[in-house]
Parts: sequence; C-alpha cells; structure tokens
Amino acid sequence: MKHSLLFLAALLISSLQTKLNAQQEKSNLEVTYIANEGYLLKTDHHKMLIDALFTENYGIFDVPGKDTLNAIMEGTAPFDHIEMYLLTHYHKDHCSPELMVKYLNKFPNVQLVTNRPALVFIDGDQFGFVSYKDQFIELTPEQNKNESKNVNGVYITAHAIKHLSFFRKDIDIEQYMYNVAYTIEMDGVRIFHSGDTSIENMKIYLEQNKDWKPNIDIAFLYYGMLNTEEDLKYIISTLHPKKIVIMHVPLYLTKEWRSKTEKLKKSFPELYLLNKSDSFKKFVSDH
Repeated sequence: MKHSLLFLAALLISSLQTKLNAQQEKSNLEVTYIANEGYLLKTDHHKMLIDALFTENYGIFDVPGKDTLNAIMEGTAPFDHIEMYLLTHYHKDHCSPELMVKYLNKFPNVQLVTNRPALVFIDGDQFGFVSYKDQFIELTPEQNKNESKNVNGVYITAHAIKHLSFFRKDIDIEQYMYNVAYTIEMDGVRIFHSGDTSIENMKIYLEQNKDWKPNIDIAFLYYGMLNTEEDLKYIISTLHPKKIVIMHVPLYLTKEWRSKTEKLKKSFPELYLLNKSDSFKKFVSDH
C-alpha cells in the first residue's frame, strides 16, 4: 500500500511537471493597442486590460474609439473573459471613473488592481465606488519601493516610481500624483509597464532597488523615457527587454516620434510605436 501511494504521488508530480513544462514551452503573448497607455494583454491562460477605459484626451492624446469602448463594456471579443484590470494612476487620460464603475458592476469577476490614491480618486468622483471593494486588489508601496501579489496565478509587482514632473512657476504640479509601474508575470512571459514616469525617476528607483534584476520580455515605456540613444542604452542595460513599445506620444508629436523610432531601431530593432490596428500575435517568450 505504501509503495502504491508513493507511486501515485510520483505519477501526479510527473504529470504536473509535464503540464508546467508544456505551459512554459508555449507561452504566447498577444498585445492589442487600445489608446495612449491602454492595452489588452492575452496569454495562453490569462487576459487583462491596463489603463484602457477613458474618454478624456486633454486635447492632445489618443483615446479609445467608440467601437472599442463598446466592445470592452459589452465584453465582446477580443475583450471577453477578462480576469483583471490594472490601473497605473488616476489621471483621466488613463481612467474614466464613470466607466470603471459601470465595468466592475457589469463584470463582478473582474479584479481591479491599483493603488489607494487611485481608488480614492474614483470614489470621490463616483460616490459609493467603495461598495465594489471585494473586486479591489490594492498595491500601494511607498515611493521607490515595491509590493507584489499573486492574483489567480499572475504574479504582479507594483513599483512606486514617481510620476513625471511638469513645472509651472517653479512648482511641480504633478508632485501629488501617485504613479506605479507594473511587472506582470503570466504564463512564463514577463511584462513591464512604466505608467507615466521619466528616465530620471527610473534611475532613482533602480539605484534604490539594486537587488531587482529584471529580464523583461516586453517593456511598455512612456515616450519621454527614450528621448536619446543614451536613454535607450540605459533601458537595455537595466531592464534587458526583448521588445519595447513606446507609448503616450501626443498626437501632434506622432510624425516626429515615428521618425525617431526608426532611428532608434538601428540600435534596437524590436522597438515599436503602435497604431490602433497593430497587435503582436503569438509573441513567444524565450527562456
């Protein structure tokens, strides 16, 4: 009997290992651009949205089309079976409080992964939002620190990297804005999304977190983090990305940044500035 139990245990472990190895071997990632810093991320076993529900463009940024928003809100393909929604910060070109309430109400199984300041902002705009707190996964690390959580088999790390600065009369008008970058590990694929930050703030964060040794499959980076060849070299030497997607380019700078992207691609060919019709299909993580 004892030998039979040991044999069964070994068989189960072998079967589980085979499944894990198979999952690791076929780890695919599909990335669909929505607008600004908004994306649909899909692997073999998981699907999530990040910074995807908004209508405000402040007069200069890209916004989701009506058909896209309707598809997200109705949960039609490819926006069906969403497990979680990640939000980097609470600017309205990343989040519509009204749409967020409607979305969580319609899809009670979707978990909202974000930080306390963002939750407070949405609740202040949409009274009673806290009633959806069973769907909240709050990650609010101190500045230049991080916090991680396993959410249904997806390992998410929130990096509190300061929001980029805008100065008016020598005052940083973004000093109260709380931004998190995310590292997302799902089905063997490692993704980094910077939110709105700068190369300078990224350097400060990495200097204070020298034990963090990322090897990123695909990095989504705020466009201002790649202003120069030296910026690109720094990102390559620290994040070690296989692909880079440039995001949040103002509409009036699109032509300039398409030209700049082509020049930077000479040093890093896997650099992209996506259109709404663009998506990566079956990007295989290389381990």
